[in-house]
Amino acid sequence: MVNWKNDPNLSHMSDNDYHAQHALNLTEQIDAEPDNPQNYFLRANAYLDGANYSAAVGDYSKAIELDPKDSVLFNNRGIAYRCLMQADKAIEDYTRAIDINPQYRDAFNNRGMALSDKSDYQAAITDYSRAIDLDDNYWYAFNNRGMALWAVGRREDAVADYEKAKTLMGSRPG
Repeated sequence: MVNWKNDPNLSHMSDNDYHAQHALNLTEQIDAEPDNPQNYFLRANAYLDGANYSAAVGDYSKAIELDPKDSVLFNNRGIAYRCLMQADKAIEDYTRAIDINPQYRDAFNNRGMALSDKSDYQAAITDYSRAIDLDDNYWYAFNNRGMALWAVGRREDAVADYEKAKTLMGSRPG
């Protein structure tokens, strides 16, 4: 049994409590600055981290309304939609993020995951490959492309991607 009350390295607050408290604090900032998209973005991130995906979508949407040229807002709302099992909406948001920033590797990778959710593995492979073209050290895209390649029967290519992901993971600092 952990005695958290006497251990300064442990918190009595759960992660969900922390995220809820953080969102509450950000609500106060939003009340003070209702036209600041950054506050909605931060609260949406807290909601996303706390698995309150519908609330995250709402705040990302408000932030997008205030700043419709921010690719990260669309990418993150896409993540929330994907968590809500709304792959089509997620794909739309990832596509908007890519339209705004064609060099956004994470949006390509994320759209690939949503396409994989819909079993559109060929399109997913294209997006994972684009993410890798943008960052050839992006282990996560190699891993995801490996899964999609495996799903379409390209086992040798999948194993090569898994090996590359494993190598890149081993070379990461810390």
